[in-house]
Amino acid sequence: MIISVYLLVFILGACTISFLKVIAHDYPQISLTRRSHCDRCFRILRWYEIIPIIGYFIVHGKCSSCKNQLDFENPLQEFVGSLFLCITIYQNDWIYLPFFIMLIVLSFSDYFYGYVYPIFYLLSLPTIIMLFPQLHLLPAILIYLSLFLLSKRYSLGLGDIEVMSLIGLLFETNFFLNTVLIACTFCLLQYSLHKKRSFRFIPYLTIATGITYMIFSFKILAKSFPVLTN
Repeated sequence: MIISVYLLVFILGACTISFLKVIAHDYPQISLTRRSHCDRCFRILRWYEIIPIIGYFIVHGKCSSCKNQLDFENPLQEFVGSLFLCITIYQNDWIYLPFFIMLIVLSFSDYFYGYVYPIFYLLSLPTIIMLFPQLHLLPAILIYLSLFLLSKRYSLGLGDIEVMSLIGLLFETNFFLNTVLIACTFCLLQYSLHKKRSFRFIPYLTIATGITYMIFSFKILAKSFPVLTN
């Protein structure tokens, strides 16, 4: 029964990631009647081709008409998002789900267009309200002011500053520092592979936040088990 529940959550997570990607891609001109299509030949996709994760492998990663190679990042994002949702539910951290949903939408928006819509920040409002007594207001203000001053000299987007400030607002300083360190490590790896000097940083922050959250969750879970000693 428990396996069935988590399987359902996993499927729901994949569908949610796919849906949030569409919102970020189409906003502000969202159409409820829009049909998914191939980006190259614009053929309307069949129902089995748009099944999250599985659809990619059914068509062997290529469009059935033009044989265009589909981006493997799509099923990978859906898989990771589903796995992350299962871990969040297992940890009973429903309170953070609105914030994580906001991060996902912002990362897709930044990935597609290189900017974010401030209205998406409202998605994190339920998390902020529920955590209000535990918010780290002073660290968040210091993070924002420090990064804002650095942006005057270095190339740092306002959206990146705002997202990092929100992470600092909701989580402890150690969590924030680990997240930024992991995100910067991904940027360095990207630079070493592709020699890119500019990065759309919010997708890296989103991935790093998920990794840090899972690391901290596993540490808490490990402490909950008694240590067997001789």
